[in-house]
Amino acid sequence: MYRINGSLNESTQYYNVFHSSEALDFLAHTYRSGHIHAVGQGGLKILSVEEYDRFSQKWNNRLEQAFEHTTSPEISKDDTGVVRLKHIEDE
Repeated sequence: MYRINGSLNESTQYYNVFHSSEALDFLAHTYRSGHIHAVGQGGLKILSVEEYDRFSQKWNNRLEQAFEHTTSPEISKDDTGVVRLKHIEDE
């Protein structure tokens, strides 16, 4: 789940992945490819990366584990600890 900066509504993107960090990498790729349009400098605020546990039949938030193992340079934490996805400008 993520929220585009300034948006009132949350958006959800589903990925079938081996590890939760791959979901963040795929989200970054989708954003980088221009399929998600974020408004303003804030980019996307990542609210959760959820994984379904078929044994307990519950969704578990794995955002911290996903952030720890992601390889996308667009994914970072801001000063308040919020995980964000921002466009990286060409230098």
